[in-house]
Amino acid sequence: MSLDVTAELDVPHRPDLAPVRRQLDALAPVAARFLVPDNATARAAVAGLVVAGEVRGRGHETVAVLNARDRNTLGLRRDLLGLLALGVHEVLLLRGDRPDHDPVHDQSGDRPLTVGAMLREARALAEEHETDLRVGVVAAPGRDLPAWKRDADVVWLAPTFSLPAVIDWRERHADLGRPVRAGVLVPTGPRMARGVAEGLDLALPDHLVEALEHDGTAGVDPAIEHALALRDAGVDGIHLVAVSRYREVASRLSGLV
Repeated sequence: MSLDVTAELDVPHRPDLAPVRRQLDALAPVAARFLVPDNATARAAVAGLVVAGEVRGRGHETVAVLNARDRNTLGLRRDLLGLLALGVHEVLLLRGDRPDHDPVHDQSGDRPLTVGAMLREARALAEEHETDLRVGVVAAPGRDLPAWKRDADVVWLAPTFSLPAVIDWRERHADLGRPVRAGVLVPTGPRMARGVAEGLDLALPDHLVEALEHDGTAGVDPAIEHALALRDAGVDGIHLVAVSRYREVASRLSGLV
């Protein structure tokens, strides 16, 4: 059984696309497509539209993240048009981490742009321009999918190391009729592992943080094992977040996907 991998890129915070190219070169043999983040940590990074253009220019399928935090309605439509012009026909819509300042408001000026509003705008723009646009939303393995998110084309499950949690979620949503991509995170160090575990309410494998204190690559094997278990369980695909361990992950996955 093959494993459909969407590899998330670690977007640089400096005006240099060389790190993106290195990730593409390493992960291209194992990834079906690449996910381009959008200022994921509320810290300025190279614009997703620029990175998406680089990925498409190298002939790879691309999914662009668009967050509600940094956009109004006009900005959303601008970026969707830009992505479509680049040949990017799939997006993942997120709220985005809350910044320290007030959120951007939509053009009415009285309320923040929401993921639901972004979904409706994306549908309307695609219909207006008579083009295909696949829209994804995020779901939490421990929660039921809200009714409005069922209008999305793809559901991305937040990372977890619990195979039973993913299986249970899929069984509870057996009528969904949409591809589900389950998140697989590679912890790169003890501090990162603790922070992500707290922020995502993520239960880490036993003794992983301790192992990371002595070996920065200790998170690779648990992540690969979880990815293969998801494959064997029949999950449609995985969303791989390898961060700085992309070379080790690509090497381990080579020949397995």
